[in-house]
Amino acid sequence: MNLASEKSEIIKWINSLESPTVIEEINKIRNKKTFDFEKEWQEGITISEARKKSSDFIKSLSWKK
Repeated sequence: MNLASEKSEIIKWINSLESPTVIEEINKIRNKKTFDFEKEWQEGITISEARKKSSDFIKSLSWKK
């Protein structure tokens, strides 16, 4: 698919959207000026931190056996 037809498909899809949440997310992407990878990297968490947070969250759920 060429770029023009891809753009056309995206425009059709956007015109069909009715969810304010999705439109808000698209606007956030559109309004984002730059992406500072180094800053994002510094603010990120390690894989071990992510695993611990995920594990803690799963353990906090009420499980019925």
